Amino acid sequence: MESGPPGHAQQVLEFPAVITTIAGRTRSAPGRDRVLGIRCHVHLDDARRDQELYGDLISLAGTGDEPPAGTVPDVGPLLEQLETEGAVLAGAELWQLRLLLDQTSLAHAWVRKNRKETPGLSRLLGELEPLPELHRELGRTLEPSGEVRDDASADLARIRRSIQALRERLAQRLEAILRGMGIAESFVTLREGRYAIAVPASQRRQVPGVALGYSGTGTTVFLEPREAAEANSQLADLFIDELREVNRILRELSGLARRDRQALAGNLACLAGLDAAQAVSAWAQAVDGTLPALTEERSLMLRGARHPILVERHARGEMESSPVPLDLELDRESPLLLVTGPNMGGKTVALKTIGLSALLAMAGLPIPAAEGTTVPWFDHVVCDIGDEQSLMEDVSTFLSHVRRVSEAISVATPRSLVLLDELGSGTDPTEGAALGQAILERLLERRTLCLATTHHGALKSFAQEAAGIRNASMAFDEETLKPRFTLIVGVPGRSRAIQVAERFGMDRGVLERARELLPRGERDLGALIEELGRLKGDVAREREELSQTRMRLAEREGELKTALSRLEAERRERKQAELEARRDLLRKLESQIDDYRKKLRADRRASAETLEEARGLAREVSESIDAETEWTAGPDRGAPVERVREGDKVYVPALQTEGVALSSPDQDGRVRVKIGRATAVLPIGTLRRDEGATNQPAPGGEAGRAAVAGARAPLRQEIEIPEVPREIDVRGFEPDDAIRAVEVFLENAIMGGVDSARIIHGKGKGILRDSMKRWLKEQPTVKEFRLGELREGGTGVTIVILG
Repeated sequence: MESGPPGHAQQVLEFPAVITTIAGRTRSAPGRDRVLGIRCHVHLDDARRDQELYGDLISLAGTGDEPPAGTVPDVGPLLEQLETEGAVLAGAELWQLRLLLDQTSLAHAWVRKNRKETPGLSRLLGELEPLPELHRELGRTLEPSGEVRDDASADLARIRRSIQALRERLAQRLEAILRGMGIAESFVTLREGRYAIAVPASQRRQVPGVALGYSGTGTTVFLEPREAAEANSQLADLFIDELREVNRILRELSGLARRDRQALAGNLACLAGLDAAQAVSAWAQAVDGTLPALTEERSLMLRGARHPILVERHARGEMESSPVPLDLELDRESPLLLVTGPNMGGKTVALKTIGLSALLAMAGLPIPAAEGTTVPWFDHVVCDIGDEQSLMEDVSTFLSHVRRVSEAISVATPRSLVLLDELGSGTDPTEGAALGQAILERLLERRTLCLATTHHGALKSFAQEAAGIRNASMAFDEETLKPRFTLIVGVPGRSRAIQVAERFGMDRGVLERARELLPRGERDLGALIEELGRLKGDVAREREELSQTRMRLAEREGELKTALSRLEAERRERKQAELEARRDLLRKLESQIDDYRKKLRADRRASAETLEEARGLAREVSESIDAETEWTAGPDRGAPVERVREGDKVYVPALQTEGVALSSPDQDGRVRVKIGRATAVLPIGTLRRDEGATNQPAPGGEAGRAAVAGARAPLRQEIEIPEVPREIDVRGFEPDDAIRAVEVFLENAIMGGVDSARIIHGKGKGILRDSMKRWLKEQPTVKEFRLGELREGGTGVTIVILG
């Protein structure tokens, strides 16, 4: 990935320090070793695979669905021992394998449950082998301490029962001997695996037997009585039998482990990888890191990037203020950026932040940056940062710079990243500037992405005129004479040596003389640069405000489109419901006409022409309904009918036509209504009365038919029903804008007769909710208000009762 001395860019950019910090978050030695082995990948696909793994863990953090985390036992050396034929592990060592299999089983069960949702974790843990037989045998035969269990085999159980019984008999026999002797300060003890009596050396002759040893002071002798010699020998034989059986069991278990050592090694690698990945995820959360987009395109885009070491120093309280985020774009059209400005202004930190972000991304790791950060895949990262002067090697500062820059020129391609600090320094300013320009021109020819810092004014002019290279500077506070550590692209910076010297207390007379010695053009250029910087800052702030406003408008537009779609759907549903109601009424009307026709025929009081006219009315209404594909209900006409008498004019909304009541309501509240020459029986609740209408019978004959024709006309007329919304969404509004919107909304609601309304302001920090609460308290049209219940939207919603 990089050229030159091994690891030069990584060392200069402090990549190992970041890796060491991440390793400190692991839970096990294998996991720590795995992190310490992280390097930049050679292939893009490998880095993307690591990103997928880390992305799975970052997305699961805090959800309760994280994979099991535990301390992975360091069994690597044990597995190396098992490579030797006939090697036998101790019980405690074998139990470490059991602990490894415990964690293997947990991780294997987790990945089987979450395989589809976490492809990166599934790939890492998919090769786990729980080895149930070995896991079961280790648990059956060993205690957690590593001791072989009594029931590990029938022979071992028998031997240990015999040992226990013989020990008890021996102890009882020796205690009886002591009681018979009556020697003070004597007791039964175990010496070199044999039961003995401890007696004062002065009374040695009172106990016939063999001396097994003396105490450290020589005042106590340990005697084996003759009566205990045979039993002790039997006990020693049993101990040998026990040891032989235990060794046999350990040999069998070691053989099983040796058979599965490849799978055990694979499990160890997977779990170590999981521990390492969990450490990366924890570190990403600590530094507020994200996974950048890795691309083959030659475009580097950093959004809010921060140096991870500075982020952690701030978190530990070693820095007063947090690192200033860095925004930067380099692409094939503008591949070079020349940063100028005072020392201690943050230029070197910016260089290291860019370079370290690139290295972390190429290792597949998160970086402390915002979403939207994009890092291209680099074939080389070459750095010339800092003073690499060496007295031992007789290397000057200038020669050190020349070596590194020469390397950059020799290896740089359009796919490389070159970072040059203090370009052209360490020699005569005129020659240094000329050499610096030549270097930049060569890198520009190759379209190499490059960030360089310098103090040479000539290079500022070159960057201003040449295509593909831009000036930039680090912001400087003119009032406090302190750097702001913010990169400003498009504006060159001043060195500000005099201002910095003044800040650190240099003699005022010297400073004034220095200002007088500055060429007038240099002073004018400095003033112009300062003014340009201020203008650039103002434009940047205005652009940011405009961007925020556009974002809010876009969000609001999306919300309004969603609301409009919802209203359209509701309107279509209402139309369909009204059409169904009209069809139901039509069916009733046709049925009544048929009944009436049968009755008239029976009474022979109606002509065929009259009957056909009644049926024609129903058929015409039916055809009119069927012809309507987008029926829109007209506004309600008149007032609901509460009382009706024969001869009253009424309006039938379902048919959008007028009629005349032929009777008062019956006991079921139904009224016979004449519509043209047809008669329908309708519920009184479906009728309305025009205000100011005269209660005169409808005319008959031609005039009546004209009235019917006039009454039928509205069937084909589309009239929009004005809808009064009952809720408003002001999420994302500024408090003043939200209050103005709600004020108009409530006025429309009151005019539309709405008695309660719903204001959606969201939860967030509660600023919008509190502003709305204070404003509502002062509104005379608001009867009461409250926060929504859980089913109504909770504290993100306010319910308003109007009155």
